[in-house]
Amino acid sequence: MANRNQPQLTTIDRKRAESLLYPLVAFLRTGGLNKKECMRSFMGALDKALSNKTPRRMEHIGHPTEYADIVTLWTRNKLFLDSGGRPRCLKLRGRASFTDLVELTRSGIEPKAALKVLVRYGNVRRRRDSTYELTRPFFFSTSQKKMAFEPVAFFLSDASATLSRILKRQSNSRGPELFWRKVESAAISDSDAKKFNVFASERSLLFLEELDDWLQAHSRSAKSGESRHRRVGLGMFSICSDREISSPRR
Repeated sequence: MANRNQPQLTTIDRKRAESLLYPLVAFLRTGGLNKKECMRSFMGALDKALSNKTPRRMEHIGHPTEYADIVTLWTRNKLFLDSGGRPRCLKLRGRASFTDLVELTRSGIEPKAALKVLVRYGNVRRRRDSTYELTRPFFFSTSQKKMAFEPVAFFLSDASATLSRILKRQSNSRGPELFWRKVESAAISDSDAKKFNVFASERSLLFLEELDDWLQAHSRSAKSGESRHRRVGLGMFSICSDREISSPRR
């Protein structure tokens, strides 16, 4: 029997590594690199990864959906909302407490362990009265000193799988037509880059909340007799390059 106090950690096996690398190899080959040059590129990237130390340490926390479900339920279930419909500050134990919240998600995480992760990454704040306040509407997994491994692994897997399905898609495929979108400008100052990041962060949260409402509504309407379902969603990321000196146009 699995230990309830130990979250299920994510590992990368050879099959998963190959699926992550497939779209990269496909684009490298299309870009003109042969097999030998691809291997040299991978070995060069591996050497850099092994020799360079990143300022943020990675840690295993278990499946990210388990934490996301806790945050989602905290923002939606009436038991954990105040009279204005906002997430209440919760005690660790007791009626309608954080412990009750975690157990309602059926995540299998020990409440104290889940709370430590949520506090460590700034999703929850401990107040002076020993209650806990939800500070973010979605689960964040990066701090100034640490990054959680599993959310990064799942993000890369999703991005890789999307590109792979676009590359392999046949005309008679029954699945939905997948896509990726982006907007960008190569002429933004440092100050405007910061303003854009704040603006995009605020607007994207509103957009994601709308999409999450749709997903939650349709998840509840799924027929109980159906045994096979698709996992669908939308991932977003911000873009900001290193500073570049632009050459004058001729």
